Amino acid sequence: MKNILLGFCLLLALNASAQIKKVTIQGEVKGLGNNDLVLLNVDQTEICRTQTKDGKFKLIANMEIGDMRYYYLHAPSVGPLGRSMSIPTISFFVNSPKVEIQAELKDKAMSISAVKGSPFAREYDKLYKGLAANKAIEAASKPYNEAFRLYNTVAKTPENQAKLKDAGKVLDLLFQQKQEEIMALVPKYPKSMPLAVMASLYTMNTDDVQKMEEFLNQFDPSIRHCYYLKQIERKINRIKSVSIGQQAPDFELKDLEGKSVSLKALRGKYLLLDFWASWCGPCRKENPTVVKAYDAFKAKGFTVLGVSLDSSEPAWRKAVKEDGMPWVQLLNDKKIGVEQLYEVKGIPANFLIDPQGKIIATNLRGAALEEALEKFIK
Repeated sequence: MKNILLGFCLLLALNASAQIKKVTIQGEVKGLGNNDLVLLNVDQTEICRTQTKDGKFKLIANMEIGDMRYYYLHAPSVGPLGRSMSIPTISFFVNSPKVEIQAELKDKAMSISAVKGSPFAREYDKLYKGLAANKAIEAASKPYNEAFRLYNTVAKTPENQAKLKDAGKVLDLLFQQKQEEIMALVPKYPKSMPLAVMASLYTMNTDDVQKMEEFLNQFDPSIRHCYYLKQIERKINRIKSVSIGQQAPDFELKDLEGKSVSLKALRGKYLLLDFWASWCGPCRKENPTVVKAYDAFKAKGFTVLGVSLDSSEPAWRKAVKEDGMPWVQLLNDKKIGVEQLYEVKGIPANFLIDPQGKIIATNLRGAALEEALEKFIK
């Protein structure tokens, strides 16, 4: 393991910064035949596409090759992106102008058999295969898969269900051990970008700013351009920007009449920025509480600005009318991503903003909303 990780450090010295270059990706996906193959960026947006000929393909595109982000190849005619046991998609790293990929399509799932021209992939694989927990996970996966098969395809009996739960608990424990093994390596190898990628996938799930900062500070500045470390850094900044005491970030969306309304335009009153959606049961249950607070404090300089995360405009309009919400209502635009700007992970969510635009309270539900308004509005 020591030799492997020392190799990472030498490798990373040659890739000390992010850079965009023209990259050729070619190879073969056995079993794909003549079908579209799409190159996707890390956020799964399309970069370019081609049609394979007997599974063979060639793609040329300008790509980021220095920050160790994941790229994807997807065969849309075989199946959609998403969570499934069978996804016609493979992921890989690019850190050279030419990459060759050999893959196979079987049972609607794509898998990589070989990658050439990607040192990042080679070093990442060495690290991953060197983890002690992986062998135990591989061994424990066999009884779990058998228990899963028995319960879901043979008989859903209490006995088979118990076997599946027991096998699942064993796997969960081993995956936890694997996470601990990876995180224990971080302070020992602060210049390993493959390790940074692997460990970041665990750290991204937290909203604890202190934990994220402690994690980032373990890595050498020479690899802080790593895509996933940068994502954690951006998340920290977003969380801090919408914490109590900060100026609420401005944005602009369209209201029920199609007019653009900005948050900044509503300054001068105490404002509850309320994130909700027509399909959100807890939101609809909370709406009468917000209406009651609005009626009680609107004459004292209080108002509400609703931001719906609905994808259906008719459903949004219908819910606004049904719940009798008289304040300004805006429909979120995915291109703007206000929920990301405010780090909204679940709804209902709200931010109480003072007349000067400063956030003074968050996530006020039930009686807590009126209690806060009584405290701040004299």
